[in-house]
Amino acid sequence: MDFSDLPEPMRNRIAERSARPPLDKVRDMLHTYLEDAEDLDAVRRELRDTTNFSSFYLHQYLVAFETILSEPQPPGTLLRLVAWDANWGMGENATDEASAVFLREIAEMIRDAIRESDRR
Repeated sequence: MDFSDLPEPMRNRIAERSARPPLDKVRDMLHTYLEDAEDLDAVRRELRDTTNFSSFYLHQYLVAFETILSEPQPPGTLLRLVAWDANWGMGENATDEASAVFLREIAEMIRDAIRESDRR
């Protein structure tokens, strides 16, 4: 995406956000889309609504999710992402393994929103 027409402060902000580590990008996504969501359908709608404007950051989020899910994480990392950053209760299934399944589901929602946007 070409941002050369944007004012310099906006370009700097985009560059700053783009340079963040994958774990921070996942946290940002979870805070933005899941922290206050009533259910996963609301998350899907919000992701689709985002693509009406731009899917630039969704692409970055997807790569970040794929990265953290494909690399070993310190124990408790995935569970904290879901329980704290997404504010999503895992109930009795509060493990890193169950959290990885949940995070893969979120990654798939992002992928679906991008695919739908690309078809339009």
